[in-house]
Amino acid sequence: MLIDLIRNSAGPKEVIYKLLIYIFALALAFSIHEFMHAAVAVWLGDNTPKNMGRLTLNPIAHVDPVGTVLLLIAGFGWGKPVMYNPNNLHRFKSHRAMNIMVHLAGVTGNFLLAYVAYVLCSLFGALAFQFSGSQVVFTALMEAFGYTYAFSLMLLAFNLLPIPPLDGFHVLEELLPYKARHSNGYLIFQRVAPMAIWLVFILSIVSNNNILSTLIGWIQTPFLFLINLLATPFMMLFEWLGLVV
Repeated sequence: MLIDLIRNSAGPKEVIYKLLIYIFALALAFSIHEFMHAAVAVWLGDNTPKNMGRLTLNPIAHVDPVGTVLLLIAGFGWGKPVMYNPNNLHRFKSHRAMNIMVHLAGVTGNFLLAYVAYVLCSLFGALAFQFSGSQVVFTALMEAFGYTYAFSLMLLAFNLLPIPPLDGFHVLEELLPYKARHSNGYLIFQRVAPMAIWLVFILSIVSNNNILSTLIGWIQTPFLFLINLLATPFMMLFEWLGLVV
């Protein structure tokens, strides 16, 4: 992120250009993620997100100032969580299933956004190669959607980690037996695990061995394969149209 640009001695123009692209990509990734949480909760019967102004794609409603700035600077951060009341969910019989749907809605939105961004990135890259006169515009669009694709997958994989307060943890929590969720060991894990993420992140910076990125990369792998597979018809269409992808 910005730390990497500064380390690589990027000039002011490059920093501003990259910053604008980062903001565009992050705004899309976070907005879709949080909006999907809110939309599914409202669809299942709880209007809390709507009443709190979270049923919107406006990125301002979903930005956490500290988390967003930290993500821009260091590549690690968070958005403002969507609050909902599980007791208000009533569309289906199983409350456990409805809670899981709400928690998985954000990463589902990120997967769909990553897929669309991948196709658009490929299209604009092909157009940049084909039409040299408009290369600057198409290249900028290619990079914008390329980062949107990357950030969406990063947000998807990070949120699937089974660590509180991430979505993956809440899904796991719904699948655990009642006794396990109220044991002393479980409560201690809830308190300690978030600090462990920070410790791993700090150690990654100090040691130049990004353990967290490696873990996120492993989680991303099956989603990368699926997006490539689903995008194949579009790649074939672009080639049929004479565009070099």
